[in-house]
Amino acid sequence: GGLGTMGYGLGAAIGGCFGRKKAHTVLITSEGSFGMNCNELCTAVHENLPITIILMNNRVLGMVRQWQTAFFGKRYSETVLDRATDFVKLMEAYGGKGFNAKNCKELEDALKEREHYKGPILINCSINPDEKVLPMIPPGKSVDDIIL
Repeated sequence: GGLGTMGYGLGAAIGGCFGRKKAHTVLITSEGSFGMNCNELCTAVHENLPITIILMNNRVLGMVRQWQTAFFGKRYSETVLDRATDFVKLMEAYGGKGFNAKNCKELEDALKEREHYKGPILINCSINPDEKVLPMIPPGKSVDDIIL
């Protein structure tokens, strides 16, 4: 329904980067999905892959929370991660570069830094926990009922 494949993004970005002979690859993901396979950073760093990870960090399992908001009367269950993971420090621990972005200007600055760095970078973008992920297909509906 949400068409989200949690944990798939980083491996796919690494594969795409290799498949395109180490062409610059961009992964836009969430902290919930990223956290499932962030150990793959060791491969990205070891291979010095030019991957830019834009981490949309809303501190919740956003698509699940969105379903619970839209279809289950805001009865939230197991969607607030309440983690203290510092994804920038995690990236740096693996040997890559990390940045925090709390606004568009900080995101632009981090993307400019990308131009001067050959290996993988991660940009941790703080976003509102109720930011929507669209399009979305409601439960029991078809693509004709998609929410845009």
